[in-house]
Amino acid sequence: MTENWIWLPDFASDLSMWEDDLVGVSPAADHSFVQYTEMAEHLESIFDLKGLSKATHVVGWGLGAFALLWSADKRPKGQKWILLSPFADLGSEDSNWTSQNLLFMARQAASTVEPVVNAFGELIQDEFGDWQEDWLDTAKKMPPKSISEGLFFLAQHRVENVLPVDANDVQVLYGRLDTAVPPSVTLELKDFLPGVPFKERPKAGHWPPMLLF
Repeated sequence: MTENWIWLPDFASDLSMWEDDLVGVSPAADHSFVQYTEMAEHLESIFDLKGLSKATHVVGWGLGAFALLWSADKRPKGQKWILLSPFADLGSEDSNWTSQNLLFMARQAASTVEPVVNAFGELIQDEFGDWQEDWLDTAKKMPPKSISEGLFFLAQHRVENVLPVDANDVQVLYGRLDTAVPPSVTLELKDFLPGVPFKERPKAGHWPPMLLF
């Protein structure tokens, strides 16, 4: 049976920019990369996305990982998850943001995207790799409604209870050098994912190719 992998992006991101590299995690599998604009329409119930409930493996990055955790009770039995730079609450004390910041930016993004994505871009400008400008260019072209929806979801939701997942089917990968989602923010998830392995990548920041390989 061929594995079916679905990839969920982070806020205002496009995972397919790394497709040639990322599919190397399972070269024989079928891989589908969900567009951020499509994901933003289903954040409250991510398994409404076409094909997600039938995937054998799901990789969620940042916001995509958070959306999976929010709908963990809908996870099909046996489905494997890889969570990249996940978090329980992006507005936590150790984060770069508060819920109030995120709400302000969500309202701002409804009319103008550039200042909002620039604020996020500042967090990743010193990370290793040549992807910062590509990320910014992609984010600035996204519809304001999609940017705003993602920010509202981040501001208004947090994981507060132990999640109903099989620890053998989930793994968390995070970068020691991540400036967008600091490692301490990811590690707050340990309280809600008992037994799930958390693997730190010492030389990685926020970018998926550095986290996976």
